[in-house]
Amino acid sequence: MVMSAKKRPLLRIEDVIRLLRDEVERAGGQSEWARRTGVDRTSLNAALSGRKGPTKDILKTLKLEKVVAYKQGARTRRR
Repeated sequence: MVMSAKKRPLLRIEDVIRLLRDEVERAGGQSEWARRTGVDRTSLNAALSGRKGPTKDILKTLKLEKVVAYKQGARTRRR
């Protein structure tokens, strides 16, 4: 987990998948979680297996939003 400028933790993809797995397990499985949330089960399975990232619907259901962060790299010397 990484802290943002506003002191809210930024989650790594591994953290998001772990959270998703926990929610799916609490629901009783992928089919049940998909049914309860209205998320496409195929998309859910693809996210859990790592074939694809979580869809907007999955992130919305988990009350997460995708953000992009950039970090300044090491400076190179000009010749």
